[in-house]
Amino acid sequence: MPGALQTREALLDAGAALVEQHGLGGLSVNMVVAQAGVAKGTFYVHFKDRATFVDAMHKRFHGRVQAAVDEAVQGLEPGAERIFRSTEAYLDVSIANRGVKALSLEARSDPTVQGGPMAARRERLAAAGVADLKAMGWEDAEAAAQLIAAMTREISVLEFDAGCPLPASRRVLRRFLGI
Repeated sequence: MPGALQTREALLDAGAALVEQHGLGGLSVNMVVAQAGVAKGTFYVHFKDRATFVDAMHKRFHGRVQAAVDEAVQGLEPGAERIFRSTEAYLDVSIANRGVKALSLEARSDPTVQGGPMAARRERLAAAGVADLKAMGWEDAEAAAQLIAAMTREISVLEFDAGCPLPASRRVLRRFLGI
């Protein structure tokens, strides 16, 4: 059903654009359907409610991140370079998807959307570095992975505010990894 998939993507694109302009608090179903150029009932064909829609935007963003990470680390052995390329892929996808990054930042303080599947996706990203850190000899690989994820998120926020990649921040992360 290509038409339905295109409509769903148009709704998600509209939501991402609106979140970038108005923030998560300013995102409404009415604004989304107006931006996407579809009837309000069409929204509910694709999404149960606003919370389901917000989660779908976040899920799509994380799917893009995972695809970029998979491509960036293809053929690399576990270790520091693999972690760095993963984080760089995440940062690049974040810059390219500013609306969803804005949503992700705001969602952390919105009790209606924080936790649940969104938190689980963030945790999976952080946990992905554990094997690399173990290969590097880290005894507390889980804790180290959380800290690297936190640094990466902070760089992402700095880049979001700047509107572009920040090479110095990325170099510092590379240095922290010992490469």
